[in-house]
Amino acid sequence: MLVASYKLRKNGMDKIKIKNILLLMFFVLTFGYVYPQNPKDNQLQTDYELAKQYMQQEQFSEAAALLEGIIDKQFRDEYYRLLISAYNELKDAKKQEKLIKKAVKKNADNYRYAIDLGNFYINNNDKAKGEKQYESVLKKLTADNSKIVQTANYFTSLRNYEWAAKTYIRGRELLKDDTKYTYEITYIYQLLGDNEGIAREYLILLDKNPLALNQIEVNINNLFNRDKDAKLYETISQTVLERVKKQPDNVQYSLLYYWLLMQKKDYPSAFIQAKAINKRFKQQNFETLIDFARNTQNAGQYKYSLEAYDYILKQKPEEELAFSVSQDRLTCLYNQFIQKIHPTDKEINALDKEYEQVFALQGYTAKTAAIMQQYADILAYRLQKPQQAVDLLDSIINMKQVDNRMKAQCKLTRADIYLINGDIWEASLTYSQVDKDFKNEVIGFEAKFRNAMLSYYTGDFDWALSQFDALRSSTTKLIANDAMEYSLLIKENMDDDSTYKGLAWFSKADFCLYQNKVQEAKTYLDSIDNWYVTHPLFDEILYKRAEIAIKEEQFKQAEQYLEDIIMKYPYDLTADDAIMLLAGLSEEQFKDKDKAKQYYEKIILDYPSSLYIQQARKRYNEL
Repeated sequence: MLVASYKLRKNGMDKIKIKNILLLMFFVLTFGYVYPQNPKDNQLQTDYELAKQYMQQEQFSEAAALLEGIIDKQFRDEYYRLLISAYNELKDAKKQEKLIKKAVKKNADNYRYAIDLGNFYINNNDKAKGEKQYESVLKKLTADNSKIVQTANYFTSLRNYEWAAKTYIRGRELLKDDTKYTYEITYIYQLLGDNEGIAREYLILLDKNPLALNQIEVNINNLFNRDKDAKLYETISQTVLERVKKQPDNVQYSLLYYWLLMQKKDYPSAFIQAKAINKRFKQQNFETLIDFARNTQNAGQYKYSLEAYDYILKQKPEEELAFSVSQDRLTCLYNQFIQKIHPTDKEINALDKEYEQVFALQGYTAKTAAIMQQYADILAYRLQKPQQAVDLLDSIINMKQVDNRMKAQCKLTRADIYLINGDIWEASLTYSQVDKDFKNEVIGFEAKFRNAMLSYYTGDFDWALSQFDALRSSTTKLIANDAMEYSLLIKENMDDDSTYKGLAWFSKADFCLYQNKVQEAKTYLDSIDNWYVTHPLFDEILYKRAEIAIKEEQFKQAEQYLEDIIMKYPYDLTADDAIMLLAGLSEEQFKDKDKAKQYYEKIILDYPSSLYIQQARKRYNEL
């Protein structure tokens, strides 16, 4: 009985202990366990907060007195920094020096206080003593990368760039690595305006590590972007050219100089350099010349691209390379051709002959599918042979070796041909097929957008609007922007009676332009102007007339239409489009860079939310 009673009491006590333990754990997890704080620490913190208030109230003497008492009891960096600020305000150099020396003595391993002391001497007109103090900091450094970087960063934070660079150079000596910290040093040299130092640093790195060439180019390019007066470019170019002359057998120097010429867009000189590299270094195997051809082609400099491709082919490269280069050359001819607004029959026939010659040599195969697609475009839109173009595209689609995306691209081109020739049903069916096969992929979004444009052209605005709105969240910025533009066009251009009569004429004008029926497009635009006294489409009509004028190479007329938009409709959707188009005309057609710069500046200042803001800022900075 007693044993049973004891067990019951024991079990009860155990339950109480467990309950207490659980309760304690609850408080610890919920509120955290609070250790009893040192009253001294509490008082110091209170005094520190009061000192900060004194500083804010510009009661610097009171703040200093309070902080002196705090630091006597406990030295902490935040107390020290605030007291230094107080002494600065009070212009008490003696106390400031005494405090810094005290900090150095208490924290012998902390480089910042020793640097502060040197900084104090220099700020008080004792440069020799200050630099002697900095030297002592560098002498105490060890082969510790983190310590070296921290010391250099502290000098940088004080805007003492010269000694930041010296710190990194001292670090190199300690770590026995002549190329350590190249990127950090060159950044500091740019802040110091030491262009010769930058050039020297990168050439040292290139000598030690030839494989670093691409990274060097990336970093130099970043420096160029911050180089407002282009002096850095001239210094580096001249330095590298001197190295090329002294060491003509060093391929890295030659490649770097070629790259520098390309950055300057000095294409004639870059072409000469590319040919020289190809002759001197056989292991290059036309790489630099191909790079030149492709980069000038991407820049729209087709004349130089074609010269490079022709030069390569004359050298009779191996069969596979010749095959590739001849296709690249044909693509270049195609890209140059489609830029022409009114190509002559002679130009069309010459390009047709070029394609026939390549197909005669290389055949109609999966390897030539890309240029077959280009040729289909020429057949449909320039030679007026739409059925022959569709047959050619179908032959690509039926090739087993051709990947599905290329086939889908051919289907889109085929659908475009159907649309231009008025076969709306076949066009829509083909667009829908590609959209279904490539859901949530770029080519699928493109198909969806083209199908939405088809609905817009045919006046089915409600359906087109639903598709454009769905595409506004597309993963591709270009499609999303175009979709947003047409979505807003439909929403904001309804007639007063809630119909789309005016927009229907406008969309037909758009479709006529798509079909290259310029005169019919003008007639539809005239209909809107004649029918309505006022309409929200009037700014859009002016912009469309400007596009037509550009297509017909009537650039002055286009300029007038665009200036009318800015004057009459400065807050409408087409305003920033008009300004950007005017900037392009000024720059490219009228060769008036000052005027172009003014238009880009107008976008930046007056239309900060424009989709063109980044492009405008980039062009403005370049000009």
